[in-house]
Amino acid sequence: MLDTFIFLLYNCFRNMDIYEYLELFSIYKSLLTEKQADIFSLYVECDLSLGEISEIKNISRQGVSDTITKTKEILVSYEEKLALLEKKRQLKKLSDKITDENVKNELERIIGG
Repeated sequence: MLDTFIFLLYNCFRNMDIYEYLELFSIYKSLLTEKQADIFSLYVECDLSLGEISEIKNISRQGVSDTITKTKEILVSYEEKLALLEKKRQLKKLSDKITDENVKNELERIIGG
């Protein structure tokens, strides 16, 4: 059972691209620890390598890798429970169908884009 869960989790991470993690990070970063947010920001927003982050943060490359992996797990877990990204995407689809420009602009302002 645990092996199946780990396999599914691994495949989930492998199939998600960096842009999906960036979207999840933009929604849930305030729920992360400062260390997780800092390291993950350097990884997804600044596109730094593990070695570069390791030097900046003065921690081992393995420590950086572990933090990034753990943060990915946390972000996916938050999305599974709260589904804020999915709701945002659904609202965006609805927004595209609205013809009243004032309503459309207000909805897009609320959902952030």
